[in-house]
Amino acid sequence: MRLVTRTTIYDATAAPPQARFATFPVLERQPDGRLLAAFRVGSSKDAPDEDVRVMASDDEGQTWQMICGGFGDVLPGGWRARALGVTALPDGGLIGALTAIDRSDPTRPLADPVTQGILPATILVADSPDGATWSVPHVVPTAPYAGCVTTGAVLVLHDGTLALPYESWKDWGDTSYGEHRAALRFSSDAGRTWPQMAVVAHDPSGRLLFWDQRVAVDPATGRMVALLWSHDRQAACDAPIHVAWGDATGQNWSAPTATPIDGQIASPLFLPGGRLLATYVHRHDPPGLRAVLSDDGGLTWQMDAELEFYAKRRAGSESGMGGTRDFGDYWADMSVWFFGHPAPVLLPGGDVLVAYYAGDGDSMGVEVVRITL
Repeated sequence: MRLVTRTTIYDATAAPPQARFATFPVLERQPDGRLLAAFRVGSSKDAPDEDVRVMASDDEGQTWQMICGGFGDVLPGGWRARALGVTALPDGGLIGALTAIDRSDPTRPLADPVTQGILPATILVADSPDGATWSVPHVVPTAPYAGCVTTGAVLVLHDGTLALPYESWKDWGDTSYGEHRAALRFSSDAGRTWPQMAVVAHDPSGRLLFWDQRVAVDPATGRMVALLWSHDRQAACDAPIHVAWGDATGQNWSAPTATPIDGQIASPLFLPGGRLLATYVHRHDPPGLRAVLSDDGGLTWQMDAELEFYAKRRAGSESGMGGTRDFGDYWADMSVWFFGHPAPVLLPGGDVLVAYYAGDGDSMGVEVVRITL
């Protein structure tokens, strides 16, 4: 693998104060070749004024233009969009998966400092012809689970069914131990209803938490793979990234198994010939973003040939990566980490683009690298 170019999608240093921290990018390529990058902005990484942006590129990521400036109050009463994933549909339209957070009390952070439950959250979907204008979002049901947020864009399965990846945790003020699930919600009517769900990963003992699943569909076979940031609550530290495999329906999943990859959020991308690329956050020393290949769909990984495509701009370990960590402190760490959320997409010629956020305590922008395999 070789790093070819690095380009800025969103220059946060030139943004107004309320949009100086950009995070959680998602990258999508439309059938006509146009690239879309959707991401969150706010006056900090955890700000009640948060919203989303969509930017477009017609030259394979060399230049970018903003086409959507946000949703504002996505629901009445101060609900704000925290994340947006954009997916190109077979009919030529787009579907957006949004996480909305109740920000009516601006003094409250995302996570309860006492219980680690999150603010009231809901998942919505909206339609768009072009990524610039959007329909009024409607709610996706997630009962019986609480604390549900999206973990990426909607997936199009082999038979045309839509699958929305999300995770459940617990609500603000909930003093229970907390159970976590990585899950999918399914729609067979182009996103109008979402009646079925399946659990991708869950540890009934509650010891392992499979945060921030990233799921990919093999375009050749329809089979699915999920990479999972895994945390061991008993050991009070992160475990290696885990992998789970699903069938073409998304209804049946293997038990998660540990990979040799030490990292956090990891995004899989299927390549021709059954190969799999993972772009992941390596927050241990030296902190950065890396890419690693698997020739067998995630069973084994070429760790000796991985590529670091981003190195932290300021020297030193990231907060919370020096040993064991109290579980509640992880929520505070997430508000100060300076980079993350790699999102890859395959180009027609075989190169890969990876979007991610990066910056410092003053601003965080969105960048993209081009990698030749």
